[in-house]
Amino acid sequence: MSFIKYLKERWVTYIFILLAFIFSFAVYKLDERFSIGESNAKYILAGWGILFIIFVALDYGIFNSRIKKFKRYCSLNTSSQDLDEFSYPIDREYAEIVHGLALQYERYKSDIYTKSSEELEFITKWVHDVKVPIAAVRLILENHEGDIPNSFYQDIDTEIFSIEQSVQRVFYQIKSNTLHDDYKIAKISTKKLIAGALKGYSNFFSYNKINFAITGDVYDVLTDEKWSGYILSEILSNAVKYTPMKGSIVISTSRRENRVTISIKNSGEGISKQDIGQVFNKGYTSSGNRNGMKSTGYGLYLSKKLSDMLGHELTVQSEYGEYAMFSLTFVENKTMHHVTKM
Repeated sequence: MSFIKYLKERWVTYIFILLAFIFSFAVYKLDERFSIGESNAKYILAGWGILFIIFVALDYGIFNSRIKKFKRYCSLNTSSQDLDEFSYPIDREYAEIVHGLALQYERYKSDIYTKSSEELEFITKWVHDVKVPIAAVRLILENHEGDIPNSFYQDIDTEIFSIEQSVQRVFYQIKSNTLHDDYKIAKISTKKLIAGALKGYSNFFSYNKINFAITGDVYDVLTDEKWSGYILSEILSNAVKYTPMKGSIVISTSRRENRVTISIKNSGEGISKQDIGQVFNKGYTSSGNRNGMKSTGYGLYLSKKLSDMLGHELTVQSEYGEYAMFSLTFVENKTMHHVTKM
């Protein structure tokens, strides 16, 4: 505790001491019958001054020691046994209050942890269980492809794919909270990452007559294949949503020193200047056309979150009315040594 704070805490005491000095001085000056030599008065004042300085030093030291002891008590796992350390009744009262609050907090935290664990277990089980009927519906649809109109088949296929993406997003969000326990950094080619991200999207290129191309060389990058593949899949999903009929999507790779970048560029309306800073915010959705694919505003947020945790860089560029381009950059040294926790 600083001396200024100490004075603010003890100002009443010093006001009374000051008034006592003033009163004594007034009696000495006003009472003519009060007989005391001037030299004796000076000695008395000097003695009072010395005693006052000693009092301030001792009081400040004791007060500061009490504050430090109380802070130390609060920073540790407080227990009723530690209350014996406090010799001042008021300190003991405060410590008992803190101890009671600490016990309530621990019980509350335990209850929350239990409930969240049960909910997480239920959601995780649901994610695994729901994959079975989704796969069954897709199989049934494929088996009856020739029995139903093509437009109806495309609509159902699009909705099933949206459900699969939503389930996958839930799964990766759950797993992201323990990413530091579930990653494996290794060298992997950009070709393999891109191929993994493209799985499942060929139908949508066909449905919307999208021109698709891959350019650039093949590079090896240090990353986790599963997590980076999911990030690229989400970026590609976003590109498909906002690419108009007969539009184009280009996936390109480039290298500069120890930085390898995979960029996904799609034609279309792009992103306006006032919106481009919000695309990675949770819940952000553009008002543009989705081409039959629903947008939740969560995919890019999760992608940005995961790329930061992996030590990668996810950025966006856009020319409104022409294109939007998302780039995932793998920085070798940063990726190796800066995988972060939540």
